[in-house]
Formats: sequence, C-alpha cells, structure tokens
Amino acid sequence: MARVSIKNRERIIVLQFILPALIILCLFVFYPIIKAIVMSFQTWNLISSSTTHPFIGLDNYKAAFQLTHFSAMIKNTLLYTLLSVAGKMILGLLIALLLNRKFHGRSFVRGLILIPWAMPTVVVCNTFLISLDPNYGILSALMTKLPFISDTLLVFSEKNSSFIAVLIISIWKNFPFISLMILAALGGIPKDYYDAASIDGANLFIQFRHITWPQIKPIWNTLLVLQILWTVKEFELIYLITKGGPDNATNVIGIDIYLNAFRFYKVGMACAEGVMLLVFCMIFATIYFKSINKKEQSL
Repeated sequence: MARVSIKNRERIIVLQFILPALIILCLFVFYPIIKAIVMSFQTWNLISSSTTHPFIGLDNYKAAFQLTHFSAMIKNTLLYTLLSVAGKMILGLLIALLLNRKFHGRSFVRGLILIPWAMPTVVVCNTFLISLDPNYGILSALMTKLPFISDTLLVFSEKNSSFIAVLIISIWKNFPFISLMILAALGGIPKDYYDAASIDGANLFIQFRHITWPQIKPIWNTLLVLQILWTVKEFELIYLITKGGPDNATNVIGIDIYLNAFRFYKVGMACAEGVMLLVFCMIFATIYFKSINKKEQSL
C-alpha cells in the first residue's frame, strides 16, 4: 500500500474539515441563489395549471420596473435604509460611550439596554401596535396630551406617521446590537491613552477624535456595512406592523417580493426583484470595501 505523504495528509485533513461546510453552503446558499436567478428568467405562476416554465428573457424584470408603485417602493427602501441605519449607528454609538463610563449600577444598565434587541420581533411589533392603538393604547393616550397632537392619534393609518413609527421602532429594536459591539471595542482601548491625553490638556472631544474614533473605526465600518445590507432587505418588522401600507407608504422591496410571491403568486417577478436586490447589495459591498482599502493604503 502506497504511503501518503505528510503534505497530502494535511490536505486531506483540511478537506475533511471544509467539505461538510461546503456541502451545506452549496445546498442552502448557492443552490437557492442560482435557482432564483434561473426562475427570474422563466414564467412561474403558482395559480397556473401548467407544469412547464418557459424562458421569457427579461420580461419579469420589465414587469417589475413597470409596477405603478415601483418608484415609491425604491424611494421608501432607500429612505428607510438611510434613516434607520443612521439612527441605529448614531444612537448605538452614543449609548456605548455613555455605558463605557463608570457609574453606579452600570452592569445592570448594560444588561437592561439589551432587552429590545433580545426580544423577538413579533413581540416588539405587537407591543407597539397595542401601545399605539387609538382606543386603548397607553402611548397613544400619553401622546394625545401633548399640545401639538390632535385628540385622535391614528399612527398606523396615515402615510407620514406610519413611516415614522416603523422607522422609530426599527431603531429602538436594533440599536442595542450596535452599542454592544462598540462597547466591546471601547473596552479594548488602553486607559493610558486617555491619561496621557488628559495630561496634555486634551478635552473629551479631542480625545474622542484622536483616540476613541481611530480605535473603533474598524468595527464601525463593519457594523455600517452589515446594517445597510440587513436593513435594505427589511421584511419582518414592517410586514408585522403595516404590511406595506397605508397606500404603499411603508412598502419596501422586501415586502413587495413577499407579496408578489405569496399573495399574487407571481414568483418569477418576485425572483427578479430578489435578484435586483442581491445585485445592489453586492455592488454596494464591493464599492464600500474597495474605498476603505484605498483609504487604508493611502495612510
């Protein structure tokens, strides 16, 4: 029997570790993506009795672009992504900076702040739906006491208020994750840096600009990309609260993909929208990371 060389033996061991993960990725990630891309070029209608799915080229993409609410959907998606990510990142940073300071009960507050993120999305949505109900909601009753709000507060029945409400709920639900990650990065900054800066007379703003920010910038960049990619395909939170209404005020591309696939049974169009979303995410991530690498190389 031929003996296996040490180099080949190492390759076999590495392959044994990689192969199971590779099989799982192929079955549950790569194959569904390839299948969705193929379906986006075919006729797929779940209410049709036909078992064949002929190739129709770019017709599904054309149909998606010709939707009457397509421009509003794209606008809602981009605006929701921009404002939600900005709110989560800024609020998460501020809370992390606050919790990084020493005060009595800090450990308790750190655990308490994670409750919104740890709560299931369906629980969060139902809590706000009940709290903002115009008839018996406690938040609705408190807000109607404000002088600039009318007696009847229909948060989820009006376009502007429903979009703002969904936006605030999204920020409230997800900012603790940002705080947790940034707080971990802040904990790794040596205290000697701040002591030396204090001796030199640097105030808090200068210390943040020249010490804190450079140290947390790598984790900030990673969180920013992740939050944009996660938020641009938001579905669960918005669907549970408004289902894209009223009058498409909160309709984003994730909601439209679901409605086309499982309410109107236009699976081909839904796949086309999903492929467009995938392409956008890939292009954004590529451009963002290339710009970061160029900045790092120029330093």
